[in-house]
Amino acid sequence: MTLLPFDPESWPAPLALVGGSVRDALLGRQRSPLDLDLVTPAPALDLASRLARKLGAGFAVLDAEREIARVILADGLTLDIARQQGKSLETDLQRRDFTINAIAYSVNTRKLIDPLDGQGDLKRRQLRAISEANLRDDPLRILRAYRQAAQLDFTIHSETREMLIRCAPLLKQISAERVREELAYLLACERGADWLLTAHHDGVLADWLPELKPLETIGPSGYHHLPLLEHTLEVVRQVDQAATDLADWLGDSLEKSIVGQRTIRHLTKWAALLHDIAKPATQRRDPETDQLLGFPSHEIVGAEMTATIFQRLKFSKEEERWVSALVRHHLRPGQLSNYDPPSARAIYRLFRDLGDMLPALMVLAQADRRATLGPKVTEEVLTRASQLTEMLLSRYLTPDDPMAHPVPLIDGRILMAELQLSPGPQIGKLLAALQEAQAIGEVQTRDQALALARTLLKT
Repeated sequence: MTLLPFDPESWPAPLALVGGSVRDALLGRQRSPLDLDLVTPAPALDLASRLARKLGAGFAVLDAEREIARVILADGLTLDIARQQGKSLETDLQRRDFTINAIAYSVNTRKLIDPLDGQGDLKRRQLRAISEANLRDDPLRILRAYRQAAQLDFTIHSETREMLIRCAPLLKQISAERVREELAYLLACERGADWLLTAHHDGVLADWLPELKPLETIGPSGYHHLPLLEHTLEVVRQVDQAATDLADWLGDSLEKSIVGQRTIRHLTKWAALLHDIAKPATQRRDPETDQLLGFPSHEIVGAEMTATIFQRLKFSKEEERWVSALVRHHLRPGQLSNYDPPSARAIYRLFRDLGDMLPALMVLAQADRRATLGPKVTEEVLTRASQLTEMLLSRYLTPDDPMAHPVPLIDGRILMAELQLSPGPQIGKLLAALQEAQAIGEVQTRDQALALARTLLKT
């Protein structure tokens, strides 16, 4: 394992690589960015500080009490160096989460240390907990089991699964921020939706996403070939494929960061998970036959529920705004495609209301469509929806498109001067009405805009 950016033989203190870097090297997996975890029986803070000076790298103390420090190199590589816990390296490894993460590589002797047969579990492609006590010591490991199973495409050992179910109530002790980050990692995995569903069925999400449970009560329908919970997870699965379908229009726009490493793609997956979250609460049934009549305003109630969930998980206000808006408007592309052609006013209002969220909305709508294949979904419906998607994205990506990106004919200053108006909410309402009229072609000049403003003032 030639992972280290320095010669370990030049260091008198014993060092061992541990954790994910060893596991992934044994699996032949590429890690990007590369982060390495090392343990040493020597004073770790002093060792890390000396190493940072030698390499001309950055240095930060992560946990002074437990002696954990980070060395940050210019190429993105990070080295986390920790003081060995216990009298021996084997004792330290016994305190970790899963056997596959409890394999060490001595950089001094260049030998593997594997006291728990982690290599055997790697060959069996299974996740096995070291002990239930270790899960209880840090309950976030419960959720991490499902994430790592998704990440590595492993199974979870049956006894470990029983431990996870028993320990699931302990997750409510974990901070919202840590749970949020683990859920983010899970959703980013190719098989994340599958393991999110398993975690839900195991009761692991009961305290953090209790809104998923009522989704189990809604079955398939004329448009939906899947029960609601399975449909929801299928939409999450389809987000990446929808992005691939639309790649010619999207470019790398979904990879734009909103907060930290959480991108528009990630938030779109959250919107997929929550887009129908209010259907159980808004369902209407015939009082005599119990026939399902629909879910009126479920997108509006769903946006409110999304805001509550995002506040619970301590997302930023900007992330809450994005995902609530995607949930609030997720029906609109489908509604527009019901008209042939849709009105110019409806198209403009979609551009106006979504702004730079429009590409993400179209990915969400495409994913929803791919997961909605009931008997009432016809080829004609799918064709119209596809044509609408291409038209909207094409116009959005045209910088001078008069409907997607109208340039106002007049501004508030001109409006107040010409019509002798005082500042106030009325100015904003007039400008909004004029911009809509301009976008749909009702006014084309400054004089026409002022004439319409005078007419609007009289009504």
